[in-house]
Amino acid sequence: MSPAAERIIDRVDATRQQWWVFTLLSTAVWAISISFGAALAFMLADALIRFSQGMLASLLAVWAGLTLFLAVFVLRRITRSQRSIEATARCLETEYPELGSSLINVIQLSSDTKNESRRFCEAAVNEAAAHAARIRFEDAANHETRWRRFRFCMQTPRDLVESLAILAVLFAIGFTSHWISPNISSAAGRLMQPWQFVPSVGSVEILEVTPGDTEVLLGDSLQITAEIVDRPEGEPYPATLFVMSQDAPETDVPMTAGDRCTTQVDRNGQAVEESRRKYTLTLPSIKSPIEYRLEIGDSQTRLYQVTVTEKPTVDEVEITLTYPTYLERPQETLIQKTADLEAPQYTIAELRIRPSVPITKGYVDVEGMIYNGELQSDGRLMVVRMPLVKNTTFTIHLEKNGQTDPNPRLNRVHVLPDRPPTIELLKPPRQSTAAPKSDLPVMIRSEDDHGVGRVRLEMKVKAGPAGEGDQIESTADDKEANVVKQWTEFDSNTTIVLHHLLALGPDVVQPGQTLLVRATVRDRRIFSEFGLDLAPQESVTGWHSVRIVDEQAEAEAVLEKLDSLRGALLKILEKQVRARARNALIAAKTQIAEAVDAAGGVRAMQVDIQKSSIALVKSIGDESREDHQAIKRILNQLAFGEMLKAVSQCDTLVKAKAVADLRAPVGELGLTQGAIIEALQKMLDIARRAQTEELAEMANRQVGDLPSDAQQKLDNLNSALEKAMEQQKKVVEAAENLAKAPVEDFSEAKEQLIKALEAAEDDWSKFMAELNTDLSKLPEQDFANPSSLKELVEIQTEIKMAEDALLKKTADIAVPLEQLGAEMAEEIKTNMEKWLPDTPDRERWSQEESLTDEGKEAPMAELPGELEDLIGDLLEEEEDLFDEMEDVSSSAADSLDKGAGWDVMDGPISNMSAKGATGNRLPNTSEIGGRAGEGRQGKSSGEFVGDEAVGKGGRKTPSRLTPDPYVNGQIKDHSKDPTGGATGGGKESGEGGEGLEGPAPGSRGEREMNRLAGKQAALRNKAEGVDLQHYQVMGYHHTDLQDTIEKMAQIERDLKAGRYQSALRQRDVMLEGLGDVKQHLEGEFEVRRDETVNLPTDVQKELIGSMQDPSPAGWEEMNRRYFERLARGGADATGAAPTLTGSTKEGPTLTGSGP
Repeated sequence: MSPAAERIIDRVDATRQQWWVFTLLSTAVWAISISFGAALAFMLADALIRFSQGMLASLLAVWAGLTLFLAVFVLRRITRSQRSIEATARCLETEYPELGSSLINVIQLSSDTKNESRRFCEAAVNEAAAHAARIRFEDAANHETRWRRFRFCMQTPRDLVESLAILAVLFAIGFTSHWISPNISSAAGRLMQPWQFVPSVGSVEILEVTPGDTEVLLGDSLQITAEIVDRPEGEPYPATLFVMSQDAPETDVPMTAGDRCTTQVDRNGQAVEESRRKYTLTLPSIKSPIEYRLEIGDSQTRLYQVTVTEKPTVDEVEITLTYPTYLERPQETLIQKTADLEAPQYTIAELRIRPSVPITKGYVDVEGMIYNGELQSDGRLMVVRMPLVKNTTFTIHLEKNGQTDPNPRLNRVHVLPDRPPTIELLKPPRQSTAAPKSDLPVMIRSEDDHGVGRVRLEMKVKAGPAGEGDQIESTADDKEANVVKQWTEFDSNTTIVLHHLLALGPDVVQPGQTLLVRATVRDRRIFSEFGLDLAPQESVTGWHSVRIVDEQAEAEAVLEKLDSLRGALLKILEKQVRARARNALIAAKTQIAEAVDAAGGVRAMQVDIQKSSIALVKSIGDESREDHQAIKRILNQLAFGEMLKAVSQCDTLVKAKAVADLRAPVGELGLTQGAIIEALQKMLDIARRAQTEELAEMANRQVGDLPSDAQQKLDNLNSALEKAMEQQKKVVEAAENLAKAPVEDFSEAKEQLIKALEAAEDDWSKFMAELNTDLSKLPEQDFANPSSLKELVEIQTEIKMAEDALLKKTADIAVPLEQLGAEMAEEIKTNMEKWLPDTPDRERWSQEESLTDEGKEAPMAELPGELEDLIGDLLEEEEDLFDEMEDVSSSAADSLDKGAGWDVMDGPISNMSAKGATGNRLPNTSEIGGRAGEGRQGKSSGEFVGDEAVGKGGRKTPSRLTPDPYVNGQIKDHSKDPTGGATGGGKESGEGGEGLEGPAPGSRGEREMNRLAGKQAALRNKAEGVDLQHYQVMGYHHTDLQDTIEKMAQIERDLKAGRYQSALRQRDVMLEGLGDVKQHLEGEFEVRRDETVNLPTDVQKELIGSMQDPSPAGWEEMNRRYFERLARGGADATGAAPTLTGSTKEGPTLTGSGP
């Protein structure tokens, strides 16, 4: 190939390469321009219109399709625009017609190696090369239009420049649009990411959104605040909060615009003022994760994420309490839902807190003092140790990733301080007397919340009487006290009651001196931690003075007081009886004026009775004797109870307008007066028993007080009586053997034995007579035992009787009908003397039967008010009796002796008029009829007219059932003897555990079956009355009594239902509860009766100091109601009705505004 041809070919190839390159570049630039232009158009449209995400997705799809098409087009154009050198030469020949086919000839002939005419080919190539050498191939494309160049892939650098210019113009438009409207950039983002929210940035500049992305506790509220750059003037931009949750569509809520404010900001190094405004909105409760965004004016914020986490709370607290060492209490572990703490002071509390969710941090805040918690188990457990020093509050703070409960529960710490022990000297009273050579009972009660360590009883002796109150204290402090008794070991550490008998021997005190006693107590507190050094706490009672007086003088003074008290009560009783008698006469008045005058007289008597009772109550004062205090308490309640009620009922009588109006008030007044008389009789009985006990106490002297000669005689008497008892036992055994056969059948040996026994009894009878005479000659001694002589006389009588009875033989006494002339007495006017038989029953009475029924009838005499029973010991047992002793009775209804006196020995007493005296012989086996009180048990019929049975022995009753009717009335049966067989009719008494033998009597109905339940109900009603009268009204603590009343009600229900075993089990619990109540009252009574008018200083300080103390736990509401009732009572005391005022220790007084 010639050089010229080669140059032509190289030029053609260069043109080909130029066209391909610039076509590739221009096509790519145009594709980019079209894609960018389309995107820019979409973005401008979104900036102006703000398409929805669906529309943006469509536009993105269009733009993506267009871009993809352009990319495919560019690739396709690249591959198809690659021409061959021949095609390029042919294209150039088309652009330059003058070339003809020179270029194609040069290319084809230059590469032809098969043609043999090489010279011709070379000449042709050279000619064509010379012809083409004058033409510029690179300018060939300029002859075509831009479209043809683009179409035929003949683009030049100018086409590339033009396409780049177009692209630059598009970029310029985009930058200009972004500069003019910042929303273009956000529009690009929205267009490129239509599946997610891209905020639109408008003209409103949103500076800050708080809290932005955050995490909140479940259920907490969320406050959202946005700050913008506001326009200088005009209305605020509208602001909307858009909230989206997982399961709910997007909701919009308008936000509240705040006031416009001006602030200085730095703009390009200069401080300029800028208007700003804040918008706020609070979402009340966040229960699930949400997304929110803000739209203020034409600007939007991005989506903010709000995640919800469970509030870390306390699920459970395991509390381990380590008590101070001196309490000697083991560790205690409690599991609670809350962390409230209550423990003794200086206890260490270890809290093992289990949160609801794992936490990252935790601590306890005790009034500003932080106790950091130790996390365990990957944050599922927090352990904190804290001392309990004082009453305080604390909060438990649990954090999880910075989230915590802003208002944790306020837990309370209730510290139980170790209070000083309390001690009371219950006995002796604060001021009392005692006799020398006696034992002074001392009763101490002490309490401590954590245990008593030591109790001491101390005493001092003072010459002469002690003063009162402060004088006793000052006198007692002059000299060191002596420790009488010390206790360090107790059955119960917290509450103890100690008893001690203080012997008042001659070496301790003498008559005329004053003994001062007191008690001290200390607890077990020893504590030396937390920088403290605490010693045991001590408490001391006040000094109690015991004046030593002569025993005889003291007893005489007590008897004198009791006698005076009985006399005063008798006078009041006499007045009350007279008043009741006059009241009974009022109803008989026919004129109203007379009745009113009589009622006025009764009223005056009742007022006088009440005043006398109040004066007597005050005269008793603070007497320490229990009987005096019992009378004082009953009389005080009577004066302001029934007596005041009687005065009020008398006022009703005085105001009566007609005689018919008097009947009901008179009856009611009579009942009230009867109750007063019954209460006065009860108090007289108390005083009588007190006198009897005092006299018996005077008689019970020490044997050591007897003179030496009297002591020697009593020692000899004791030895002789012991010997007599042994001999008498032998005589009784021999007599028992002899009694098994009639006297008529005795052998000679037995006759000799009887004579020996008779001689022995005669010897001992003489001995007893001489001993009786000898004792009667003892000198008069006021301290001798008067019962010795009486007992010896009884022994002598018994021995004498046995001696006479040994040889007494059996006798049969016939009683003819004529001797039985009935007196038919209508009324018994005489009571003959009665005595006990002194011989065994050897007589047999045979009474003749009457031939007519008229002789068997007799009037029933009126019964006396009280039946008399002469009770003695049976002389023979049932097996010792003979058939001959059985009396033959008749069916007569009356066998009345003159005066109905009967010597209470033997004989058939078929007597419906008898006085009912009972002897001491075993009853006969024959049937006896009559009216009587309780006698010996045996065969009988008739009417039991007594109201009480105690069981006096007798024969075993055979089983039989008679058609006798039941009789009205009920017997108080105290008998413990076997009931024997079943009988018919009679009165109700009781039911035994074994039941009756033989056929059972008919059922007595539901009422009898509920008898036990009725008695239990009566006991319960009485207990409720005590609770109402003495506990609820007088303010005593009655929780234990109420529990006991509830147990009584349960026993009552069990008895009604027939659950007797359950009732028996409940009985023990109920009795134990009543014992506790009694012990509580006994202790309280001892304290109350010891109070005097002039209280000692220590008691005054204790009472006054307690006014500032808080109410005990659980008693706040009760104390509040108590003082409210006191306040209302004080305000209502101005009315005309009389009211009661005064303390419960002294008798209340009657006040009011009446005339």
